[in-house]
Amino acid sequence: MALEGTLAFGLRIPDGWVEYDLSGEALAGIRAALLRQTPDKAERDRVNETFRTVRRIAQGARRRGAVYAAGTFTMYEDGLLMANVMIFKVTPPPGRSFSLQDLSKEFSAAGGRQGEGTTRTFGTVELPGIGPVGRVKGIEEAEVAHGIRTRLLIMHTVVPFPDESGQVLVITCSSPNLPLAEPLYDVFDAITSTFSFGVITPS
Repeated sequence: MALEGTLAFGLRIPDGWVEYDLSGEALAGIRAALLRQTPDKAERDRVNETFRTVRRIAQGARRRGAVYAAGTFTMYEDGLLMANVMIFKVTPPPGRSFSLQDLSKEFSAAGGRQGEGTTRTFGTVELPGIGPVGRVKGIEEAEVAHGIRTRLLIMHTVVPFPDESGQVLVITCSSPNLPLAEPLYDVFDAITSTFSFGVITPS
């Protein structure tokens, strides 16, 4: 995926995940395919509600500078698994740099104001070929529309640009499947560990 000038980045996603453009048309197609697999009315209602929330999150992601998105919507016997990864380009205001704590206060996977149910832990991880970077993980509660709140399992990894611009990329992995926290954190960590910067060479 190209950024500015000749700078680019790469990310590998698991088999079964798909890249998508966050448009309503793309999400509508995924929703329709899932509904065709779901004869149970209660589960169909859950799919519809999930996609209403996803649509609001996608709209917020576009406004906040998302440059990449991929995910999975998979129906299993015990319900719908939904998880995604999005990458945002964030530029700090002139004369200011973002700390991990600053970004965690301002940045929401759901695109809304974080609520009292938000819990986070802060740390650093080593990304191959990148070095140490900041990471936030936990549960995020946010209002995605007036009176409509959602809770997401989140992992934000903050990767500075390899220059002196002060810009960062925030790799945000999230899922509403809170009971699957530990296996999903493993998946999120594996995805994020594939991130790399590169240079586009003119042909």
